[in-house]
Order: sequence, then structure tokens, then C-alpha cells
Amino acid sequence: MTLYKFKIVVVGDYAVGKTTLIINYTEKTFRGMYIPTVGVQFTKNTFKLDGNEVELTIWDITGQEKFAKVRKTFYENAAGFIIVYDLTRKSTLENIINWYKDVLEITDNIPCVVIGNKNDLKSKREINTDNISKVIEKKKMNINVKFETSAKTGENVNQGFNSLIQQLINK
Repeated sequence: MTLYKFKIVVVGDYAVGKTTLIINYTEKTFRGMYIPTVGVQFTKNTFKLDGNEVELTIWDITGQEKFAKVRKTFYENAAGFIIVYDLTRKSTLENIINWYKDVLEITDNIPCVVIGNKNDLKSKREINTDNISKVIEKKKMNINVKFETSAKTGENVNQGFNSLIQQLINK
């Protein structure tokens, strides 16, 4: 069995559910109370995926604008990125290009997955499935893996994270 060690960074606007996604992925729980991330938090998790052992360090980077100048220092040595937007706030989809540009300043050839979170809030949804593909194509973003998730129900959370890990293993 091969041991893979990866640092992945989760970015996106404030209150899109980055921390909640990470908690759902690592602890299989949902915490309904919103507590903004200040600066950065990280979680370490070791598990098996497709016969491989994976030691994953997930860096949860604040989306608050006042931390923009220091954010990129936390990107160093990242193997991959997850860019999260909120399906109930159209502005967060429009901002994924800014997050992607931040990533490109570190390296232009790093695996990225885009996750639209809060899929469970159907009545509040502002973004349809075609919107994300159009934004990615229009902005010429080199991303071909995208998921709609619900950190509350767990829908597609594992698939989003595991698809990035699989890209890293296959790289």
C-alpha cells in the first residue's frame, strides 16, 4: 500500500460553507452554527482511498477581504485547491475567477475542483447548473471537475474532495 501525503487548500468567498464542507468530509457531521474563519485553520486526516493510504492536510482559508494580502502565504506547497461558491449567492460564482487567479499566481498547473455548496437550499438558489460551466468556459479556466454539494446533507461532499485526491494520486 502506497502512502500519499497532500496539502490541499480550500478557498472561496466568506460564508460559502468551506469550513462546513471540511467538517462534513473529515468528521461526517454538520454544524449548523456559522462561525467565520479568522485567518486560517487546518485539519489533518489519514484514510484509505482506492487501496492507497492518504495523509491529507486541508487548509481552510478565510474568505474575508481584510485578509486578502496574507492569504497567498498559506498557498505555499499546496498540491491542489478546492474553490467553493454558494449556490444561493450569485456573486460568489462570479468571484471564483478571482480565486482562480490567486491560485494561478502560485502555479499555472495545479489540480483544482470547483464546488457549488448549499444544494439543499433549493428555494433560495440563484445559480443553475449551466451557469458554472459558462463561467468556466468564458473565463478560460482550466478546470474540468465541478460538483454541487450540500455540507448539510453530505451530498457529493466526498466525491468533490476525493476527485481532487484522485487527480493528485494520478499526477
